[in-house]
Amino acid sequence: MLWCDDDCEVDVSLAFKSPTFLFVNGKLQCRSQIEEERFRNVPGILKISLARGWNSFLVKSMKTPAGFGCIIGSKSSKWYPLHFMSPFRERYGQGGWVYSEPADFDKCPDEESMDIQMAEDATGLKWYPELEWEENETKKPVFSRIFGHEEGVAAYGWTRLFISGRSGSVSFAGKTSGPVKIWIDNQKAFCTENAGNIKFSKNLSHGAHDILVESYKGSKGWGFTLAALVNGKLKDFEKPCDVKGTRDNWLYLGPFDSPLLVPPDEITDMYRVFGSSGKSVYWCLDKPGFRVRPYLENRLYGKWHYHLGVTLYGLIRVSGLLNREDIKNYTLNHTDECVKMFDYSRFDREEYGYQSLNHQVVEIDSLDDCGSFGATLIELYRNTGKEIYLPLIEKIADYISNRQMRKEDGAFCRGDKTIWADDLYMGTQFLAKYYSLTRKESCIDDAARQFMLYKDYLYMPEYGVMSHVYDLKYETPTYVPWGRGNGWVLFSLSEVLESVPKEHKDYDKLLGFYKELCEGCLKLQGENGLWHQVLTDPESYEETSCTAMFTYAFARGIRYGWLDDPERYIDSVYKAWEGLMRISIDFNGNVHGVCRGSNFSYSSHYYKNDLLWLTNDTHGIGIVLLAGYETVKMAEFLSEQSGAD
Repeated sequence: MLWCDDDCEVDVSLAFKSPTFLFVNGKLQCRSQIEEERFRNVPGILKISLARGWNSFLVKSMKTPAGFGCIIGSKSSKWYPLHFMSPFRERYGQGGWVYSEPADFDKCPDEESMDIQMAEDATGLKWYPELEWEENETKKPVFSRIFGHEEGVAAYGWTRLFISGRSGSVSFAGKTSGPVKIWIDNQKAFCTENAGNIKFSKNLSHGAHDILVESYKGSKGWGFTLAALVNGKLKDFEKPCDVKGTRDNWLYLGPFDSPLLVPPDEITDMYRVFGSSGKSVYWCLDKPGFRVRPYLENRLYGKWHYHLGVTLYGLIRVSGLLNREDIKNYTLNHTDECVKMFDYSRFDREEYGYQSLNHQVVEIDSLDDCGSFGATLIELYRNTGKEIYLPLIEKIADYISNRQMRKEDGAFCRGDKTIWADDLYMGTQFLAKYYSLTRKESCIDDAARQFMLYKDYLYMPEYGVMSHVYDLKYETPTYVPWGRGNGWVLFSLSEVLESVPKEHKDYDKLLGFYKELCEGCLKLQGENGLWHQVLTDPESYEETSCTAMFTYAFARGIRYGWLDDPERYIDSVYKAWEGLMRISIDFNGNVHGVCRGSNFSYSSHYYKNDLLWLTNDTHGIGIVLLAGYETVKMAEFLSEQSGAD
């Protein structure tokens, strides 16, 4: 089952290992062809229309001597992850596919009757993974049942007890097959070195109390049982965190070669992954093969991608200007969510082959995946000193400096043999900020060199602006001066100029290039103060994000004294900001006119007529905030200058 918020189309990747039929919402979507079955390591792409709400996917495969089944997933797991959920009402809330026992083809369930609320046994088939243990397994202690013959000596169980009444004594009783320790709210409540009975009492106040059990393997098994009695009546435990798809109230962690030498509240930290014998482990259930697996289903919060990177950059800058702790806290909490889940997301990919969150930072293979958000990470580190940011900052620095695809001359390029103006922002802003943080000169050298190289590939001297893309396959630029592409260039050049020492060998070249671009952009400003989607085409729509970036870069040039004739640019900044306020931003604060995420074309028609604008798109929200920030800073600077005069 796959959920969609609205009617949409998705691109699905399919590789067939045997004759296969795919049904979506009860209708045959495709069937494999013999060529696809023979050349089965080459996936095909299928565009599928989905409806708002739940959509059912049913795969029927026939066994052959050469293979059995198919591989199905997203065409682009980084940008469009497909998180399939299990069907049947007994499994509601569980993630992943279910698989039937082998059956005669005509015994498979009627594809038109498949539904998320359907009873599993109504299909007449047995489905895996099984929901319950076999009877002989239920007789074993819990860890003997879960871990079987795996090596290890220690494991953990975690639950929660809610006391609804007033404070009072709670009695606990159970059995253990080996040594055991029990903590309640991080305080040791019980300990024994022997197998046998568990019995103790504890005064507990009104509210929720976490219970953590450390269990050691015994000579005749491995596990424990525990019950709680309040006023002589059995009191049910509760889930210690909101795990969907189960009614079980205990989570289990292990096995470990030795006990974990950290406090209980660190063991129960759901952001952490623990290792043993070179293998990482995470929480599981007392069910056959059932694992706890975090998902991130928010549209924006906690996500990691380049346009959220610049959005958060804008938020953290204006939070200080406006003295808004709520905005600062939102920015930090969003970023912390990404950073704290990074270790888990890497484990998730290794364990399941396809991670459930943090898709881009785990799969870094382009500047889009890391540079923009990484630059914001450095900004936040310098604001807060949070050391949890440093490992990811170093990972990104290593990728950009040592693993990012480049041309022979060192210019950033992409896997399809193209050079995009966008990548100056995606790479050089991070390098400049990393240099400011570490004083590693090779990074600022690289940032400066990229601008000189990109100028050779993309600069259009007749207009004083940049072509969007250079295609290395045909050795030609596209000759389309896309607005936001140029915005990325001028925005990031102002960031690099702020960091590069004036005595740097390329400083004068960078400053000269900045002035050339500013002059070219200034001439193309529209009559309403906004720049156009295609900079040289006044018939193309007025575009918000490039306007904001040019405003940002001009205002900084005035503040830092980079511009020889500042009066023209001061007028331009105010004219642009007035245009943004009047045309792009409505009275409710919605930001309109932001070009959606782009591909590229040799024709301006694509940018003008196909690449249309959105409202409140994250390619523009943070950039508009940054434009406002720099406009205010410019005004303050000019006021101070007037006062000094």
